[in-house]
Amino acid sequence: MDRGNARELTDRTTDKDASTVGPRGRARRQALLDAAAALFVEKGFEKTTLTDIIGRAGGSRATLYEHFGDKEGLFRAMMEENSARIQEGLAAIQADERAAPEDGLTRFALHIVAALFDDRTMAIIRVLVSEGGRIPDIAEAFFRIGPETAQRRLANYLARQTAAGALAVAEPEAAARGFIGMITGNILLRRLILPDQSLSLEEVERYVGRAVALFLTGARPLPNGLPPDGGTLTLG
Repeated sequence: MDRGNARELTDRTTDKDASTVGPRGRARRQALLDAAAALFVEKGFEKTTLTDIIGRAGGSRATLYEHFGDKEGLFRAMMEENSARIQEGLAAIQADERAAPEDGLTRFALHIVAALFDDRTMAIIRVLVSEGGRIPDIAEAFFRIGPETAQRRLANYLARQTAAGALAVAEPEAAARGFIGMITGNILLRRLILPDQSLSLEEVERYVGRAVALFLTGARPLPNGLPPDGGTLTLG
């Protein structure tokens, strides 16, 4: 999947600075975020200095301090904004009550997969994999506002679809974790270990389609109204 297909999310800021500065300030701020994302991948979080970031982005140390405080604050802002963009798209899908389960789950899955093909998302994940032990508060925040929020959104969607009779999911939270794991597991490993190996949009859609079909095989209601095993959702 190319970057144009992956970057389908609407920009949204989450910290105070982004909503109060003018266009030039926002541009300088974005330049710092972009430079930091690239450098964190190239050099690692620990070895990247504020001088490196300013040298690539332009501007001054005072500007960086004004917007982010320090390097960890810059990384936190990058992580929070990226998570907000992803969650905004998921919220729109979650709110669409008219979509059939197959369509809703497919859109949900493609949105998450698109995030994994976004350079900013992968920069954040790589930093957390390598440096999470040094910045545990940021790592924990990432899970709260990222994966755990996505799981809650999907669990709520599955519960509503079950209440409407379209699905029969006994444990929506466990089912949501299982579905997201199916969608992201293989692709995330590929992106971490083989970052230059691309997948076509057709390959991604086929992968997602098969995962959705497998999930729904275990989630469709039977005539007696129970999941296939009589009480627990099965994924295959």
